[in-house]
Amino acid sequence: MSHPTSPPANTLASLVAEASGVSPLDCYQCGRCAAGCIQNVAGEMEQSPTAIMRLLQLESAFSGQPAADEYALRALASDTPWLCAGCLACTTRCPQSVNIAATMDLLRQQSLERNVASRSKRARDIQALHRSFLDSAVGHGRIHELSLVMRYKLRTGHFMQDALLAPAMLKRHKLHMLPPKKVATQRVRDAAARLRNKEKKA
Repeated sequence: MSHPTSPPANTLASLVAEASGVSPLDCYQCGRCAAGCIQNVAGEMEQSPTAIMRLLQLESAFSGQPAADEYALRALASDTPWLCAGCLACTTRCPQSVNIAATMDLLRQQSLERNVASRSKRARDIQALHRSFLDSAVGHGRIHELSLVMRYKLRTGHFMQDALLAPAMLKRHKLHMLPPKKVATQRVRDAAARLRNKEKKA
């Protein structure tokens, strides 16, 4: 079954449809994405993937009215996009082929651009990891685990968290003391610069 209506312009649903090729309005709330989500358990996601898709549909339904902004904000300010593991279980299970994982990715980007990303402790920690990962990728063209961990700990203050794992990781060559040889990263740098400029303007 396919929903006949395209999302109104300038809505989150329209951005998702443009990015993924499938409209969130095609979702008919069967709940299979929520049932298959490894993070959708008690004490984790405060809103299931199904609920997030419903918020996008409500924003589209009330487009042009004050209620639309409220529904969009609830989706953007949720912890759920940040807790998404990107495992694609939700997307694979969807009978309508809605790309829920791509939707979560877009919501993360939009929440940062609009400066409404969740400020809960766990969301801030995940955002710090994202920024640390990007810094390492842009700086070296590939990930240097030790510098990534150091950046993350400086941003979060979790200096002793998981410290006991370091000796075992070093022994198994999972933490390299020296960064890898740099590779051409100009395209990555340009993309990162565009993202940072958007964040500053938000």
